[in-house]
Amino acid sequence: LDEPTNHLDMESCVWLETELGKYPGILVLVSHSQDFLNGVCTNMIHLTPKQKFVYYSGNYDSFVKTKQENEVNQMRRYEKEQADIKHLKEFISSCGTYSNLVKQAQSKQKIIDKMMEAGLTEKVENERNIKFHFPDCGPLPPPVLAVDNVSFAYSGKKEDYLYWNLELSVDLDSRIAIIGPNGAGKSTLLKLMFGDLTPTEGEVKKHTHLRIAKYHQHSTDQLEMDLTPLEYMNKMFPEKKLELEAWRTKVGRFGVSGDMQSSPIRGMSDGQKSRLVFAYLAETAPHILFLDEPTNHLDMESIDSLAEAINEFKGGLVLVSHDFRLIGKVAQEVWLCEDKKVDVWKGDIMEYKKRLHKEVQRKLKAGLTTPQ
Repeated sequence: LDEPTNHLDMESCVWLETELGKYPGILVLVSHSQDFLNGVCTNMIHLTPKQKFVYYSGNYDSFVKTKQENEVNQMRRYEKEQADIKHLKEFISSCGTYSNLVKQAQSKQKIIDKMMEAGLTEKVENERNIKFHFPDCGPLPPPVLAVDNVSFAYSGKKEDYLYWNLELSVDLDSRIAIIGPNGAGKSTLLKLMFGDLTPTEGEVKKHTHLRIAKYHQHSTDQLEMDLTPLEYMNKMFPEKKLELEAWRTKVGRFGVSGDMQSSPIRGMSDGQKSRLVFAYLAETAPHILFLDEPTNHLDMESIDSLAEAINEFKGGLVLVSHDFRLIGKVAQEVWLCEDKKVDVWKGDIMEYKKRLHKEVQRKLKAGLTTPQ
């Protein structure tokens, strides 16, 4: 299974995790969802930057712990070997051409030669250095964004209302995750708040100077594929009048580096394109981030970097995601979309997962083999 959770809602993720946990056959799984890997996998295979496979027993958390311990021990061996070699070479150099020290120098050189033949410990190399960053947006007095008595239907008819009489607000200190089943209207709510959709009744009020950066599942389609990342950024922000070297630094921070920077965007992977979109959004200096399923094409390192950047960000966040771990790291408030309304979930996100697990078990016992 290659990224099986990408387009599933949370209940479907929990159902799949439950079913795969009972699967009697062999399962080979590629996933960026650490929570999902923890619930399903009993062994991990790590593909290193040097294209080597390293095998680990246990789930993802166990893999991370073991890998960190191994790297600490590896660096200790590396540093000791390098110190020993340095000491031996210094002794050999100090011997010079003194006849009475030649044998000792030769003996020390043999020690170095044997160490080299046996194979020296390699230095631990950090994987790609990705550091997402959203600049300081500056203050805005509240209310920044208010959803005032909003009802909505795509048809405009009351009998089709997806939402009734919503009263919500978002400020610069908001850290909100929106959850709920597929079809409950999570993305629709984001579109209403952003302004892509107009309420059937009520109003969405925004501060005059509010800047919102919105990431959604089709954001990468808006990139100009024939341009390079540097050309694209330069074209999108001509008023900044930055040299290409400055753009290199900015997009490089988001993991768009090396030859990738000067090659057409169309040749980039989905994950690389997503990181370029985040570099673009950061350059707009938003007050609020609207992120709709931002992890679908990001690897684990990028997801962790995104979470760190969000936690350092001085503005607000509204997040739609099925990634329990990301929500747990960044959200301070959870909005649950159900039954044509939006309520604040009183517990944390893992308590919501437990609720979903119980619901899945109930449905399985009732003979419903998949989520409705």
